[in-house]
Amino acid sequence: MDGGLTLVPDGAARSRTPDVPAPTNLEDAFNGYRLFLGRHPHSIQELTAATDCMPAEFLASYLMRGEFLTGVVESLSGNRMLPHVALAPAPDDALARWALERLPLSAASQEQLASSRSWRFWLLTILRDEAFRSGLPAAVAEWLARSGLQGRLTALALAPTRQLIGEASHDGAGTVSGWCANASDASERVVLELHLGGRFIGAVRCDRFVSGLGDRIGGSGDCGFAFNISAAYAELAARGAMLRLCDAQSKAPFGSEIYVKTNLPAALDDLSRMLTAIQSVKELLTNLERQMPYTLRHISPPLSAYGTLAAQGILACHRPLAGPAARAAADVTVNVILLETALAPAPLRRLLASLEGQSHDRWTLTVLADEDRLGDEVRVLLRPLEAEGRLTMAAPASVPRLLAGHPARAAAAHLVVGRAGTLRSDALAAFLAALEPTPEPTSASPGSVAYSDHDVRLAPHNGKPAQLLPVFKPGFDPVMLLAYDYAGPMVMVTADALLKAYALVDGAPLTGLHDLMLRLSDCAVAGAIRHIPSVLYSLEQPVDLRDIDGLPRLLVGDSEAVEAWAERWGLAAEVRRTRVASEHEETGQTLVEPCEIAFRPVHFPAVSVIVPTRNAPILLRNCLDSLLRTRQAYPGPMQILVIDHENEDPDSVALIAAMQAQRGVDVLPYRGPFNWAQMNNLAAEQASGEVLVFLNDDTMAADPRWLTQAVTTLELPEVGVVGARLLYGDGSIQHAGVITSLEQGAVHDGRGMRGEEGGYLGRNLVLRTAAAVTGACMVTRRSVFEGVKGFDPAWPVDWNDIVYCLTVRRAGWRVAYDPAVCLYHLESKTRGYLSGQAGLDSHRNNLNRIVAAWGAALDDPFYSPAFNRLDEPFRRIAL
Repeated sequence: MDGGLTLVPDGAARSRTPDVPAPTNLEDAFNGYRLFLGRHPHSIQELTAATDCMPAEFLASYLMRGEFLTGVVESLSGNRMLPHVALAPAPDDALARWALERLPLSAASQEQLASSRSWRFWLLTILRDEAFRSGLPAAVAEWLARSGLQGRLTALALAPTRQLIGEASHDGAGTVSGWCANASDASERVVLELHLGGRFIGAVRCDRFVSGLGDRIGGSGDCGFAFNISAAYAELAARGAMLRLCDAQSKAPFGSEIYVKTNLPAALDDLSRMLTAIQSVKELLTNLERQMPYTLRHISPPLSAYGTLAAQGILACHRPLAGPAARAAADVTVNVILLETALAPAPLRRLLASLEGQSHDRWTLTVLADEDRLGDEVRVLLRPLEAEGRLTMAAPASVPRLLAGHPARAAAAHLVVGRAGTLRSDALAAFLAALEPTPEPTSASPGSVAYSDHDVRLAPHNGKPAQLLPVFKPGFDPVMLLAYDYAGPMVMVTADALLKAYALVDGAPLTGLHDLMLRLSDCAVAGAIRHIPSVLYSLEQPVDLRDIDGLPRLLVGDSEAVEAWAERWGLAAEVRRTRVASEHEETGQTLVEPCEIAFRPVHFPAVSVIVPTRNAPILLRNCLDSLLRTRQAYPGPMQILVIDHENEDPDSVALIAAMQAQRGVDVLPYRGPFNWAQMNNLAAEQASGEVLVFLNDDTMAADPRWLTQAVTTLELPEVGVVGARLLYGDGSIQHAGVITSLEQGAVHDGRGMRGEEGGYLGRNLVLRTAAAVTGACMVTRRSVFEGVKGFDPAWPVDWNDIVYCLTVRRAGWRVAYDPAVCLYHLESKTRGYLSGQAGLDSHRNNLNRIVAAWGAALDDPFYSPAFNRLDEPFRRIAL
């Protein structure tokens, strides 16, 4: 028989020709009943009927039975418990060895089965295996194909990873109760072992019904347990001991240890002693609380403490270069180029004074301005440099010719200054060091452009002393650069890169530093534009709070430069400069003036909006009504596809049917445990659009034109995913992008702020790149989605959207956050899938998993290292 099962009996009787399969014996028959039917043979007749037969007949005798179809297959494709669980919580070692040695399985399936002890995973893997199916009689294989059974099994979710969730507690009277389930296999009934004071006291199967549990985690809710501590351990429980629960299969701990004590009189004595100790601890905490504000300011100080800490020189962003970095380019000449916007006399005086004090003293100065437009004060400041032969005057239009033929061309790098300020004494050396090759594979070649953090000194106002505000910048982000010049107003550029920036536009003069950075973004190679996380210069700015025009302007965009960028890319766009105010309770109001871009694409692709739902008719109606308005506003074709995840509520069922019949809403039924990734992957296969939108059923659009805006943003160069600004029902921000880190995994940016609040540097209301965005509203290209193989079903509930964004970025695409794509997300501000210790354990386990899988890729390049990663974003400075 081709590809047949080879079952070799014990003893000499099994010595046969290798090409002739041996008949089955009693051990084979016994294990076949356990594996395929989940029971022992009812009689000796049943047992002997499966012996001494050929392997193909042996397998067919189980698979063609009615009890296999109704008891096993229906349980696999539904939410019912497998009959195997009543036999044993999981396949034992003997059965596992038999199956791996005797069944005709592929090497891949054998490897997967060796790492799992889930009945459901074993059965699905075996029944799907090509080698196993090839060993079946032709009649059985034909029947499987004709019945549709194989297709049903293939569509089911399959996850070998065990992920235990649940909670446990002690009632103080000797009973331990709670619930425990395997999130990767809802049909499994977990067995827990209990150890009291280090001694094994028993085991319990988690198969009791818990009211409301099915709504929380999916399934039937038959995952509860209750264990009474026996009298043999009463004395130990009365004295008090720690109770440890662990998984009987993997021996891994389940939850945290529980303190058990059942002797009440003794417990009261202990309580009295504990109260005395607590009082002592309370006094200690009171003393610590008095010192806490001072301690916190020095451990993780708020932004308002920046000025004080800068004066003390204890921040990492103010420490001077040392060692090889400081000496890396000692023999290189730097040409400082002053744009016309950098020629205000007072700031220019400070810049020239700081240039004289540079540790790297090989520099020249080029002024790009018509000489007849210079004021007398500026001429006086420049005259000493002219006498020393260090000054070159040039008209803005002559820069390409100047770079090609003037001695300043000999400079290896140019510090282009759009606004004058005071350079730190090692600033030129630090800029040059950033252009050197680095050990990292992504930046092993030399850099072309370097920009640094800076700070702004605000003049005294309204009785307040002068303030120093830091401008901590992200890693290079060409999307954010469309809003404003966050890299400037001082950047160092290599001579070759500067020539390319002019050649890109046939030598046209710069409109400003924002124009230069946009040109460099177009012509510099990946990784060649580098951020220096150090404050290398300071600016000064007057303040007048009587009018919004007098607010401190930290960053400003150049609409003319952005229009030129769009024209180079062949994009029709209208650009206007807007104002975004940010308010901090300690530093007051600041202002940024980003460019707002309205693109006008000539083609709008077909879009499919995918909405999973289960028994939430009110939320779903609001969501679908909003989507119907969106469909009217969207210029292209738009499909609405609802995933019907076992809706049982009559209102939900009626609503879905009505929307399907009357409003052209498509419906995809989904059965099985909740797996957000898997159900959306299946829906994406059925969807018709070139653009896929994954949307929660508890969202509503603030403006029906949100989809048009999202699709337009998706057309930007290298953008593969677009996320939205999501608001709570009260108008406050729920999501303004996601910040990832090794310390916290993923946190929502802007959470809890007012909807119109700009946040740090106005980022809540600025189009930019994000490390990730939430799957509550995620827009992505189908080609990108299919290229990275969709969402990872190994993350069924949480973190699947984060993993998708990380995968997309690794594939070379960008994840964009667009604040103009705005929806309401009616999720509770305190909502969680699990609460208490169970929730903490689940989060900790998921964090450990994602850190192990992604490592340094979780370090968000768009979140400045100057900020503490253990606090809310952009609140505290890291020391």
